[in-house]
Amino acid sequence: MTLLAPLFLLGLLAIGLPIWLHRLSSENPNRKPFSSLMFLEAGEPRRVLAKNLQYLLLLALRIGVLALLALAFAQPALWREPGAVASGTAQLHVIVLDASASMSFGERWERAQDAALDVIGSLAPDDRAQLVSGGRVTELLTDQTVDRTVLRQGVAAARPGVFFLDFGQLMRAVDGVLRGAELPVVLHLITDGQEGALPTRFAELAPTEPAELRVHNVAAEGEANWAVESLVGSTLTGEVQASVRSFSSTPVDKTLSLELNGRQIDERRLEIEPGGRANVNFGALELASGANRVSVSLTPVDDMAGDDTRIIALKRAEPRPVLLVSGDLRMRDTLFIASAMESLAALALVPNIVAAAELGEQMLADYGFVIVADAGALGEAQVQRLEDYVASGGALLLALGPRSAAQSAVPLTGQQFESGSAGFFGGGDDYASVGALDATHPALQGAQLLRAARFFRHTAIEAADEDRVLISLDSGSPLLLERGLGSGRVLVFTSSLDREWNDLPVQPVFVPLVAGIANHLLGGAGFSSERSLGSTLALRAVGLLGGQIFDPAGDPALGLVGGSDDVLLDQIGFYEIVSGGNTDLVAVNFDIRESDLATVDAATIDRWESLGQRDAGQAAAGALPEDREPVLASMAQLILIVLLVAVILESWIGNQHLRVRRGMAE
Repeated sequence: MTLLAPLFLLGLLAIGLPIWLHRLSSENPNRKPFSSLMFLEAGEPRRVLAKNLQYLLLLALRIGVLALLALAFAQPALWREPGAVASGTAQLHVIVLDASASMSFGERWERAQDAALDVIGSLAPDDRAQLVSGGRVTELLTDQTVDRTVLRQGVAAARPGVFFLDFGQLMRAVDGVLRGAELPVVLHLITDGQEGALPTRFAELAPTEPAELRVHNVAAEGEANWAVESLVGSTLTGEVQASVRSFSSTPVDKTLSLELNGRQIDERRLEIEPGGRANVNFGALELASGANRVSVSLTPVDDMAGDDTRIIALKRAEPRPVLLVSGDLRMRDTLFIASAMESLAALALVPNIVAAAELGEQMLADYGFVIVADAGALGEAQVQRLEDYVASGGALLLALGPRSAAQSAVPLTGQQFESGSAGFFGGGDDYASVGALDATHPALQGAQLLRAARFFRHTAIEAADEDRVLISLDSGSPLLLERGLGSGRVLVFTSSLDREWNDLPVQPVFVPLVAGIANHLLGGAGFSSERSLGSTLALRAVGLLGGQIFDPAGDPALGLVGGSDDVLLDQIGFYEIVSGGNTDLVAVNFDIRESDLATVDAATIDRWESLGQRDAGQAAAGALPEDREPVLASMAQLILIVLLVAVILESWIGNQHLRVRRGMAE
């Protein structure tokens, strides 16, 4: 046995008080002076004996009460082997509440809370339980406890979230909760059993830790839902297109309303077929200067209002300054790319062309990104300025033009030139073509026609491990690669941006390629102002530095842990980014995957529960690792019971003692 708070044993000194008081009261206070007792007969000693016995018993009880009280505060506990803990019939019940967005539909959450309370009410006296919430992250709502009140309070305080839940990821997260359990585990999953939440492989639903699995499905038959599935708009024409989807087996009539900056512009009546879609094209909107808030809403709303509205931010084109650094005295190497940028009305790029020698006179932070037409024209001072700019969150496209051939490594990024780095001289049939292309990269969307371009010369470099090769020639040599540098990024193009070494500027794909690269260097904010719920956002990702991000409630959004300025987009609505007098909006919408309320059938749930029986028998038998450390079993509950009994007896014996004393006094 050990004591968790031994200093409270000093309270045992208080037992001196009842000893002293009983000593004072041992003499009869009703003494009377009398001349002599020699002529009196002796009295019957029964009352005196009863007084003495009750006196000693009362003294012992009062000393015992004080000793038990001091011992209770000292918290005695017994060391027990872990095998002894699991050898009984007690179990650990882990109650996992599905907190995904679909659980907010109708009365699903109320039914989930009732199911959790039923589980708590069915626990055996020795059982322990723990409450867990499963959403974007798995959250422990309570510790393992035998206190039913704590568990019920945890159920009452829990709320459904706004995120999509993958059951496979949930089971992996729950494994961490089950790991190290010292009792046989019963895992209760209270969920709506959404079919879209099932993982690709059914085996991912099995807990890897020994546990008996019980799935409580709180979905009801006949639940129907309708949602605004998509909303897209054009900053050039102002046109908006919306799509409404039915997750119901019955047809319905709905009204779709369009709002611009909080003012209703238009509404349409829709007839939505069972399981079908209704597409609506609205006319051109008169967009105000800057960012505009556009939303469409379904009425009447159904039992999941979150997906009845969808929003998007449309920003009327505003000038975006871009710095082009030329390596040619006549600025000819930037003419084609400057012309391509000026044609991109959606991005509203304003190119400013300067010579490499004038780079030190520019405030680089004022530009959305920088393009260097020939890295060979940069001196050490210019390279250092560009390196500082990129490291602080800037974006740079660095082309290895004709003047780069005299160097041995790429400025800023340091990739080494291969021997005989300048290749494919001449014209006619002596050229190289694009071999591999990373079509998944956002800068290369729709750039498949790039394979028609001919490259007569390029600078061959050796890609490093930290480089991502986006385009390579048919010889395998990189043509376009990307590398992160500090908080920013650098794209390296190993040929020229004019017709000196290739015919890319006269190909139809050149303008779309420039648009994709420019949009990527701007952080992807040029074409889309919508981000996924649960993704992250940083100021550098939208081309703004030194500003602040506000959440849909208008409060400053805090960065993630670890010193990063990335903000988790965990609310539905418009996030506002303010920097240097500029304001951008990012729309975050309900995850449409949570709108489909179709649930798994009973046979699938039975199969799922059977996955949890694999090792549950071994856990119930108390098969625990031999090297498990002993555990402490508290004796506080037993001591409090004994203390309560002692207090009751002390009160009763005390009353009896006073009655005897009153009888003697008479």
